[in-house]
Order: sequence, then C-alpha cells, then structure tokens
Amino acid sequence: MSSTNHFLDIDALDAKTLRGMLDDAHDMKARWKAKDRPKPCTDMVLVTIFEKPSTRTRVSFDLAMRQLGGETINLSPGDMQLGRGESIADTAQVLSRYVDAIMIRTVDHQKMLDLAHHGSVPVINGLTDRTHPSQLMADVMTVEEHLGPIRDKV
Repeated sequence: MSSTNHFLDIDALDAKTLRGMLDDAHDMKARWKAKDRPKPCTDMVLVTIFEKPSTRTRVSFDLAMRQLGGETINLSPGDMQLGRGESIADTAQVLSRYVDAIMIRTVDHQKMLDLAHHGSVPVINGLTDRTHPSQLMADVMTVEEHLGPIRDKV
C-alpha cells in the first residue's frame, strides 16, 4: 500500500491519531458555529464513488467539502467503466491524477483496499461490507458532545 494517509478502517489507526481526528473535528465544529470558517480544502476536489446509495453519507461528504472550501464529483457505477473494461488499478491511477482524495461506498471491502493500494491520493472508506469508519467517528463525536470525551474509557 502507498504511504498516503488513507482512512480505511479504525483498526488501522492508533489511539493518538483517532483522538487527534476527533479533537480536530470538535475544534472545526466550534469554529464554524462561532462564524470562524476556515477553508482548508480550498481548490481541492473529492471524488465520491457510490456503488451503494446513501442519502446521509452523500449529503454529509458534499456539504463538508463545500463548507471546507472544496468541491465534490459524485460518481455511481453507471458513470464509470470500472468492471466494464477498466480495472480498479486503472481507475485509482486515473482518478489520482485529477482529484485530491477519493471516498468510496461499496459492498466490496477488497475493492476499497485495492483502490487505496493503486492510487496516490487519500482514500476514505464511506462504507464497505466490513466497516463504516466515517460513521463510527461521527457517532463517537456525537457521544462526546453529549457526555464528554471518551479518553481512556475505551
């Protein structure tokens, strides 16, 4: 796998990294509410691949990129040649030339891993048949907002 910072599975990240991600998210949300709205993704593009439909995941990623100054390109299976003459390696390499990150929501965990392996941009797991780390992090953030930090509790 490349040395790119992917977000594929909670188990692949250490506690310090996960805590940092949560702290950054809490900070960003507080700043947004205070009308201090940084745009760290200005001029960046996230491609979202939805092999499995979702209202919440799609809107969440689209809105997050927009609020952070970036843009999204949404792709579904009908928009791509993946599986119809184009390999996952080809898709990963081509998309890596055009975009800054890839989010994939698929029923095939291995496909997500292969996309990360062959691409050169960060890949975010938007759901696979094995895990949904972006939802898990959102859930933990919600729990912390209501009950306080879960440091040393899990």
